[in-house]
Amino acid sequence: MMPNITRGEDAPDLIRYLFGPGRSNEHTNQRLIAASADIVGIGGPYFEEDGQLKKLADEFDAPWLLFGTEVPGGHVWHCSLSLPPEDGQLTDEQWADVAQRFVDGMGFSDASGRAPCRWIAVHHGLSTGGNDHIHLAVDLVRADGTKADVWRDYSRAQRLSGEIERDMGLRVVEGRESGRTMPGTKRGEREAAERRGQEEPARLTLARRVRAAATVASSEAEFVRNLRASGVLTRPRYAPGGRDEVVGYSVALRTNGADAPVWYGGLKLGRDLTLPKLRQQWPGSDPAEAVAVWSTKAVSGARMANSLLRDEAAWEIAAQQIQQVREQLAAVPAGDVVQWAQTAHEASGVLAVLSARMEAHRPGPLAKAADVLARSAQRTVEHRSSPAGRPGQLKGAAMAAHYSRESAAGQVLFLLALRNTLRAIHGMHRSREELDQAQRIEDVARGELLQVQRAREAMRNSPGALPAPGVDHSRGTGPDGPERGAESGR
Repeated sequence: MMPNITRGEDAPDLIRYLFGPGRSNEHTNQRLIAASADIVGIGGPYFEEDGQLKKLADEFDAPWLLFGTEVPGGHVWHCSLSLPPEDGQLTDEQWADVAQRFVDGMGFSDASGRAPCRWIAVHHGLSTGGNDHIHLAVDLVRADGTKADVWRDYSRAQRLSGEIERDMGLRVVEGRESGRTMPGTKRGEREAAERRGQEEPARLTLARRVRAAATVASSEAEFVRNLRASGVLTRPRYAPGGRDEVVGYSVALRTNGADAPVWYGGLKLGRDLTLPKLRQQWPGSDPAEAVAVWSTKAVSGARMANSLLRDEAAWEIAAQQIQQVREQLAAVPAGDVVQWAQTAHEASGVLAVLSARMEAHRPGPLAKAADVLARSAQRTVEHRSSPAGRPGQLKGAAMAAHYSRESAAGQVLFLLALRNTLRAIHGMHRSREELDQAQRIEDVARGELLQVQRAREAMRNSPGALPAPGVDHSRGTGPDGPERGAESGR
């Protein structure tokens, strides 16, 4: 159950929308299924006659109209609560119970021990995406003229949703307890990718390239060079008053000239990809050098790696590094959001580096695995100020994936170590009851990563049997995965 919260000042306009046809005529059989005690007409009539919507809006807005209390951000609090399509639909009675629990839990009713707010809950047809949902509208001016507390309302709404999901036997949304969220691609982005002949929306491609560039880099300046070498356009955002401090960035894919580049800030790509978050992994980076590189538009290749990385044994060394990180995770509590998110961020970056090497022309199994793991790297606002947990643990592994010579035997060990790390992250999600994300990780470990590992094994046993790394996109069918067999790879 996902809450989506907005604020405004125009209650009549919101109520007309809720009982109107919707943006895509998806509103059907609109009905008021629950409301505060001051609102009449629950269950019908459905406000189809002249004047009924205005009367409802007047009842809803009465405390604000009476007291004129100013509420920064708007006195009308609107939250949609939606189920994923696979969860089916709830009855009006079940949704009414959800609505009452929600307003009680948010402190909007007299259950808070304070004067209640006026509120309504509206149920109608499925959304265009097939989601059953309700809309909650709350007047934030209480019956005594005081303001309702909406401090950190989104985090509170997430926690309440998790409690309701577990109590009703619904799917528990991934990352709810730790606040992990991953921005999804929108229909417009997918359609734009199709028009341009791209395999996927630009935002997914950019997120992987940024993670790969950051994971390999030893400094912010090197990060920028890596980005440009991978075909990414960069644009710094300077602090007000000059060009001597970079406080953020935007990136875009190069175009063929017919289309203008579409820019995305770091936060749009992922909460772990903002510049302040990325800087935590380069504590000794030279700010002056970084500003100089950001300020030039030159496209320069990344710095050459240490000669040791040219040796095929680098894959085995990198696998050992990954395995050491995996062993250290055994002592990390599941509730340590910062450490787990940092490890997931770096492991996703390693997979992104490997995908750029082995799937250069088309995103494949490794790209999917990197995208799935990136979801585990997301943290909410409440964790923004927390320091990174042991940054740079997997930098050596990322550099091996980027620079080392081809070695099917070494890559088998490397992929096995990565799958074992996914096993640990999978266990963390299960212990936190984040079952959606746990299942995604299990699927890519048993499918996509195992598939690539077996392709490497085939090359090791019969050199030349496969035409090129990563081109075998058939799904692995082996039974092993995060919960069994991951240690042996069989």
